[in-house]
Amino acid sequence: MYYIKKIGFQESGSPDKNGKLQRGRYILVSKKSEDFFPPLSETEFNDTIILPVVPPNSNQKVYCSYVFHNDKYHGSTAKSPRNEYRLYINSDLDPTRSYFNPDDIIVFNKIETEDNVSIYQTISFRPEENNYKILDDLIANSKLYGGHALIKDKISFIDDLTLNIEVLETVVPEEVKNVVKKKQEEYAKDSSEEIEETKGANLFNSVSFRDFVLLGYQNKCAITNEAICYDKLINLEAAHIKPKSHSGSFLPCNGIAMSRDIHWAFDRGMFAINDDYTITVHEDIKNTILSKYDNQKINVPVEDFFKPEKNFLKYHKEKVFGLFKHSGVLRAPK
Repeated sequence: MYYIKKIGFQESGSPDKNGKLQRGRYILVSKKSEDFFPPLSETEFNDTIILPVVPPNSNQKVYCSYVFHNDKYHGSTAKSPRNEYRLYINSDLDPTRSYFNPDDIIVFNKIETEDNVSIYQTISFRPEENNYKILDDLIANSKLYGGHALIKDKISFIDDLTLNIEVLETVVPEEVKNVVKKKQEEYAKDSSEEIEETKGANLFNSVSFRDFVLLGYQNKCAITNEAICYDKLINLEAAHIKPKSHSGSFLPCNGIAMSRDIHWAFDRGMFAINDDYTITVHEDIKNTILSKYDNQKINVPVEDFFKPEKNFLKYHKEKVFGLFKHSGVLRAPK
């Protein structure tokens, strides 16, 4: 299935005669795009999710804000309250402004990961290029209005553009970090004390969780300060502090970058991390290689956004630490 969109003048930022943008750039997404993009809620004001998008002719996976501007459902007094979906074009998605210009046709190819999470590859076509007319005709004959089309049949010249998602470089633009922080501030105003709500857990999924955590720890294990890398291959994993099987969220602050063997030991409770970010190795494990990390401090991310949430560390110490002495297997709490 492909989602096809012809870019309009306003979406491109409405540049003036000198080329200066009058507003931010975005791609307007049809409300009838079915389940091509993740669902967003009417009940949450300006509901947002962070989507991984591969720019045209790129080996990068750039995170973008996908927003449902839903003023219409939240008491807006404007003459024309907003009721639209936008995928925002940030500075890393199109740094040279080579794509997403008026009359360009953008094809979105949705690629599913092993975790059943979608990555969105974009392919750009200009009016003078081959295959543009084919796509333009598909839009003209589409049941979706406003320059949109949703195509379920194969498009051969798109299928030929294979993408290896395993070697993509992850990019989290500052604009996206700011969006997440702003949403967190909005959630924090609520009376709920749930960390997941106040920090916006719904913004993330398994793929973005790993990408954000590894980025926060600069692609190094928090315990060993090392990593084995070859090209785009790396032996790091994003370890959940509060386990996923215990309803642990995909918030980046519930993750710590660890090498695979260290992650294995952490999941089995062979060591814990304290409020001051020092390591406590279990007494029964101090005759192993882990002993050299006892009382050492982990490498803590510079940005508060990525730092381990202390309530999650407390949960791990109370519920997981020492687990290896019993079953060694994480199970959902009864």
